[in-house]
Amino acid sequence: MPYLDFQVNQVLTAAQVDTFLMNQTIMTFADSTARSSALATAATEGMFTFLQDSDTLEYYDGAAWQEFSQGGGGGDFSSFLLMGA
Repeated sequence: MPYLDFQVNQVLTAAQVDTFLMNQTIMTFADSTARSSALATAATEGMFTFLQDSDTLEYYDGAAWQEFSQGGGGGDFSSFLLMGA
């Protein structure tokens, strides 16, 4: 999937939002129940979500939600854009 480098004062079209912005964000949910209710069958492989009740970042592997692990590199999640629901 291509990525778009958003520019200051750029006017976004609906197609750009659907193609680029929605695929470059992480949605936040109160818990996994709220996520399941909101997404129903819309989850796609590679999608990330943040659960507020457990402060966990999870990704969808195509079959189930898996907790994201940072591995041994450390760091933080500050480079992710979180969108509240």
